[in-house]
Amino acid sequence: MERRLLALIFALLCVSNFGAEAQATRDDLSYSLHGWYGYDIEQTRPNLTSYGYMTYEGAVGIQTTPEKDNYYDYLFGYPLLNFGVSVASMGDFRFSDQTKFPNLYSLYGSFERSLVRRDWFSAGYQLDFGLTYNPTRYDPVGNPGNNWLSSPVMAYFGAGGFAKIHLGKRWEIGADVMFRHYSNGRMALPNEALNAVGGGLFARYRLFDYDPRRYRTPATPISYERGMQYNIAIGGGVHTCMAEWNALVEREPDAAKREQIKLKAHPKLSLGFEALYRYSLRYATGLNVEMFYSSNMKELEASDRIVYGDAEVDNSPGYKPLSLGLAVVQEVYWHNLAVHVAVGAYPYRHKGVNSEVAKEAGDRERGWHYEKAGIRYYIPNRNAFVGFSIKSHSIKAEYLEFSFGFKL
Repeated sequence: MERRLLALIFALLCVSNFGAEAQATRDDLSYSLHGWYGYDIEQTRPNLTSYGYMTYEGAVGIQTTPEKDNYYDYLFGYPLLNFGVSVASMGDFRFSDQTKFPNLYSLYGSFERSLVRRDWFSAGYQLDFGLTYNPTRYDPVGNPGNNWLSSPVMAYFGAGGFAKIHLGKRWEIGADVMFRHYSNGRMALPNEALNAVGGGLFARYRLFDYDPRRYRTPATPISYERGMQYNIAIGGGVHTCMAEWNALVEREPDAAKREQIKLKAHPKLSLGFEALYRYSLRYATGLNVEMFYSSNMKELEASDRIVYGDAEVDNSPGYKPLSLGLAVVQEVYWHNLAVHVAVGAYPYRHKGVNSEVAKEAGDRERGWHYEKAGIRYYIPNRNAFVGFSIKSHSIKAEYLEFSFGFKL
């Protein structure tokens, strides 16, 4: 595995150096290596006897600088943009049975901002977004214990803080603490996903001299539309239902026969109206009223009768395909990109059995509240945007949503 990792990092550095030259001068570049130890925070895997694993990373960084005179870069403290590869060594996990767990291979980008800069010391936060390849997946016969990850491609997200020491003008070493999440967004089941916290060490070599005074240089302010803005957003994705999975397991305990049954991925749709107040170049806050449509109510009711029984279903509020959400929305802008986060509740929603009863069976999506987190791209010179987000309940994904919308 180590040889493959070194070859992957070497290829990344060579290719990225060539590609990055087209967008940045050589003097803006840096190379880094990172080792990180993560700890599975779920600890609900009955066959898992150890919870730690290592991740190895290599990245190329492009440093934003005052010379480009960009006001967004100045407001965010001239962030460092990293593009890298990582190998999460999940083979470090130990199981009480014959479960096989893969190494996970990711391509990611990160946004690294220093909130404190001194001659010898810097500290700040980092956000990672990426795609992950999963070579060894759940198999009901050959690998039934791996009920965490069942898709070849998943989404990766990381967030945390770092501190680093500058050694001379070119080298720096540091440590970080991060939360990391891998999931397929419920495009297939089972998908218990992986949530971990941990810490790591990294080393970075810059192709330019470090001088903290350089990053105190102000940039020319730019104008923006202060005040209220109104958006309409239409979204959609696919979702495999946890209740249908529970019913399948209960109805067909024979794994060999269950292997022949494929759960259907159901369409999910949304239509939302947002009213946001943009009070700075970087931030806007507001409210969102959103209608959600779920296409699997008949299948959900049939599954619930298998798992919970007729009495629980008959005494439930019923099964309605439409639900209404009301959420507080926050957007953070960097150039034409925006991090879009919504935390909401359902004034109207009827999805069968009591949410606490469903939660005990591992189905969290029937709670009274929800979250959305993702990225939007506002198309320049157009009152339009496209987006990607994960809708979840209690940090358990419901589906991956692709969206587009318009400014009114």
